[in-house]
Amino acid sequence: KWQPWSEAQALQFKDDPPIPVEPDILIAQLRSGQEIECECYCEKGVGKEHAKWSPVCTAHYRLQPVITLTKDITGDDAERLKAVCPMGVFDIEDLPKGGKKAIVAHPRKCTTCRECLESFNGEEQGLVLAKHK
Repeated sequence: KWQPWSEAQALQFKDDPPIPVEPDILIAQLRSGQEIECECYCEKGVGKEHAKWSPVCTAHYRLQPVITLTKDITGDDAERLKAVCPMGVFDIEDLPKGGKKAIVAHPRKCTTCRECLESFNGEEQGLVLAKHK
């Protein structure tokens, strides 16, 4: 049962005192004759005051880009594309007839710096950099 600390609290919450959100939540099972005596205190704060109120966790999210080659990028263009990417996303695949073809070898390394689109003119060459849906 909620007990106010002051008359101001008693007046403020007279018509709507704080209660549990769900009344059916089991806190503890007691046998006949057992009881729990408990005092709970609630304090609201922000992370600027103290780290215990900072809304942080160990989870993180990173948007994974989708890199698609709509046209084959071969020969010297494939070598240039591989060299232009600072993260090493692209690699060269040897073709059976002696040529070279660019492939997307490490898409998770992409930081979406857009260097492949700007320095290499990737859009004209058939390179599409998009967000994962």
